[in-house]
Amino acid sequence: MKELIKTNLKIFLSALTFLIAGQVSGQDSLSYLNVYPAGISFEYGIGNYSVKDEYISKEKYSGRLPYYSFGWARKHTKYVYRLEMAYRNSNDINNYNVSTDITQFALNQGFLYPLKKRTLFKNDLYIWLGPSVEFFFYYSKPDIAVSGFDYAQSFAGLLSAGFNAEFIYPLKRNFQLESSLSLSVLSLGFRMVDSEEDNQSPANLLTLFSGLNSSFDLGARYYIFNRLSVKLAFKFELTRISVWDPLLSASDNLIIGLRYKF
Repeated sequence: MKELIKTNLKIFLSALTFLIAGQVSGQDSLSYLNVYPAGISFEYGIGNYSVKDEYISKEKYSGRLPYYSFGWARKHTKYVYRLEMAYRNSNDINNYNVSTDITQFALNQGFLYPLKKRTLFKNDLYIWLGPSVEFFFYYSKPDIAVSGFDYAQSFAGLLSAGFNAEFIYPLKRNFQLESSLSLSVLSLGFRMVDSEEDNQSPANLLTLFSGLNSSFDLGARYYIFNRLSVKLAFKFELTRISVWDPLLSASDNLIIGLRYKF
């Protein structure tokens, strides 16, 4: 199985490299560099969050889970280097009168290569695509009474190879629509297991269908002045791990962010 996943990973990376190589923009590199909002960024968001973690319970927990993100993007001649760190925590995720403390952390690093410029409704559409590596961590600690050596908590982690895609659609000199997609493809997954009831390994190699972490956002950016911009966006996140006791979480968020270009 490990050899099969390694083979699939090589095929995926080769296919992605071939796609990028066939679509990379050469003559439009200057305009791509001008359009992309590189620099340092901070984002804050709030929205609905729900999770069904069957290691703890088959019931769904839901509530508000704040979103904090710190990012850095640097433009090079032929690509953009991108680094983003996101943190979420709340002790007010509930199932009726039972609450749980949820913590999520993600660190995503990748490279974005410009594809050939498109035209949509007579305006230019800029597209970037590239490989990424991501570390994702989830932890849940329900507020329930336990006795003796019993405990109720759950954690999961993914170290993933995947891809990022970004789309920018300028409408005016200081205003543009933006969208991005992040998707894990192959992952080394970690999950809390009950060693007294089964002999499952806490680590496993996962595919897109058994260990998915993804996000999508759509919004608008306004340049207050040349180096400072503000962003307002809708962001959707989905995590699904099914090899062990299934874990499924989803959230929608309203995000506001600032970015400063150096």
